[in-house]
Amino acid sequence: MVWQFRGRIALSLWIAFLLLPSLASAQLFTRQEIGLGLQSQTSSLYVDVAPSAVPDYIGPRHIFAGPFGRYTWNLAPSLALEGSLGYLPGFQTSFGVDNGHELLALAGVKAGWRRRRFGLYGKIEPGLASFSPGLNVEIHPDQPTDYQRRTNFALDTGGVLELYPSDRTILRFDVSQTLLAEYDQVLARAPGFLDLHEGHLADHLGLAVSLAHRFGAFHDETESSPARQPLDIGVLYSLQQRLHLSFAQMQANSGGGAFLSWNFARYLSFDTTAFYSPHKDGFIFPQDGGTSTDAFAGFKAGIRRGRMGYFAKARPGAIQFSRTVSEENPPAIHWEKTTDFALDSGGILEVYPARHLLLRAEAGNAWIHYHAANIHLPQNQDLYYTPRRRSSITLLFGGGIRF
Repeated sequence: MVWQFRGRIALSLWIAFLLLPSLASAQLFTRQEIGLGLQSQTSSLYVDVAPSAVPDYIGPRHIFAGPFGRYTWNLAPSLALEGSLGYLPGFQTSFGVDNGHELLALAGVKAGWRRRRFGLYGKIEPGLASFSPGLNVEIHPDQPTDYQRRTNFALDTGGVLELYPSDRTILRFDVSQTLLAEYDQVLARAPGFLDLHEGHLADHLGLAVSLAHRFGAFHDETESSPARQPLDIGVLYSLQQRLHLSFAQMQANSGGGAFLSWNFARYLSFDTTAFYSPHKDGFIFPQDGGTSTDAFAGFKAGIRRGRMGYFAKARPGAIQFSRTVSEENPPAIHWEKTTDFALDSGGILEVYPARHLLLRAEAGNAWIHYHAANIHLPQNQDLYYTPRRRSSITLLFGGGIRF
């Protein structure tokens, strides 16, 4: 699948950039950079095979592009805060709803490895993607259609290559995966009639090239590395935006959990995270339902500089749903717990306010493989649900102790 390949690209860039050897030599940079360029995205291609085995193709697959501007504030040679604003006039269609011309606003963190003539970085940038016209809303069948703007939450993760042909000039290339959370919307409402646009999570491959200028005085700094502690442990708050399959509803599920990291090498750690979301689906479905529990265990790779650490993560794991339908024999409905494979990838930012304390923020894509389900119905009839693969935007914030 195309979207699986996109995720692998973003993850591979993160790990490759942050695993590069970090030299202690001073690096030349300015605090401010302003750039202009061209960015492009593939349109969302989304295929959902319904129980009737009829494929549901949502959105034509094509590439649309447009100009953008970016502002970067360098906190250190290896860390920067940046924001961008772009306009993509290409017209894409999703779920039979016109998603129009896109205005994409992102702001986040760029972290990595800088040399005199080039730099390699990973980036995590949440933001908003706004489409005009975003929705075709029919207030009443006898009234004209109302074309409305639609704004979705976005998360952009990927890698950056920078070339420095001169002291003041930056030539930059970005490759990323952009996830858009499109929540369900009411398109038409009338007495006894409701047309509901189902939600989904769109997955795009993003490419960009830009030219930037460095402003202000030059700084020539050598970054120190904080002392590595063998064990990190703490608690976290979770926010997972995923599709609930019963009525294709996008929902933001909040909860809590804990993390544990074993830092067995300078650049590599074994990292585990688990969190529980108490939100319950209003309807129990054969492939998800009830509350959910996520657990992941894998590796994080990256560097520590000053009082901060920047890491890429790749953690396989599982998600368990507390109530999924296993058999229907009206009026009785039988349900059971089910556990599905999941893969969490993205980035982690850590702050060390003291030697034995840390604050931690994670962002990425928790990819879920929903199991196939065969529901037994009365009169020896069965209803088969094919396996599905879905992305979910997962944000985790916490704090802990370093031993």
